[in-house]
Amino acid sequence: MKILSDMLWIELRKALRSRIPLWTALGSLFMPMGIALLIFAAKNPEISQKLGLISVKANLVAYSATDWATYLGLTAMIIAAGGFFLFVLAVSWVFGREFADGTVKDMLAVPVPRASILLAKFLVVMLWFAALSLLILLISVWMGLLMALPGGSIGVMLQGIALVAITACQVIAVSMPFALIASVGRGYLLPFGVAALTLMIANVVAIAGWGAYFPWAIPGLYAQGKDALPPLSYLIVILTGLAGMAGTYLWWKYADQNR
Repeated sequence: MKILSDMLWIELRKALRSRIPLWTALGSLFMPMGIALLIFAAKNPEISQKLGLISVKANLVAYSATDWATYLGLTAMIIAAGGFFLFVLAVSWVFGREFADGTVKDMLAVPVPRASILLAKFLVVMLWFAALSLLILLISVWMGLLMALPGGSIGVMLQGIALVAITACQVIAVSMPFALIASVGRGYLLPFGVAALTLMIANVVAIAGWGAYFPWAIPGLYAQGKDALPPLSYLIVILTGLAGMAGTYLWWKYADQNR
């Protein structure tokens, strides 16, 4: 436990001393603020007219987010889509930077179990994800209060917050395999390419009606809340996260780290 706490402290210091958490936090702010701006523009026709083509998008967003329930559902969808890329950025940096900076051989040479090193990295990533999701939720709630959205009963708010939280947990789970991709790719580029391809495939699979069985389509479908997902979908998400963590451990343990 002492070794794990030391490694966790080291990984936290690495993250806090870099600028990546700041950039991901700023990126997470733009998503709910952008949606709120579109809703505000649609509710104020004089502003909407000045925005030209943006007013069309604003009217569509405002029509779908007329109360707190749909607005928080939209926040969950933001985390399932845009938040996914921020999470991939975080996990790619935490695992890929060791290869990009050439420090992986030094790290693996110290008398510390690789399981402790990787567990500390995964814990930092999960804390990072949770903080970004909480920030998105808080900004969304603040914007909703400023816009005075109707239907903000305690039950509706709790249900919406639970929707956002569960969606975030699912996105965290399906982001875990990108630690393995960042390790195999020895950097940051490969995870982003795979993430973009994964989301495109997820959209196609969801349209085809098979999204409930594709891990990276499940969070988005859950956030939409249109149809109840089968229990197998949640099991797939959990197994995807565990497989990503296990695969990363096996790769770090047995792969030839010659550079």
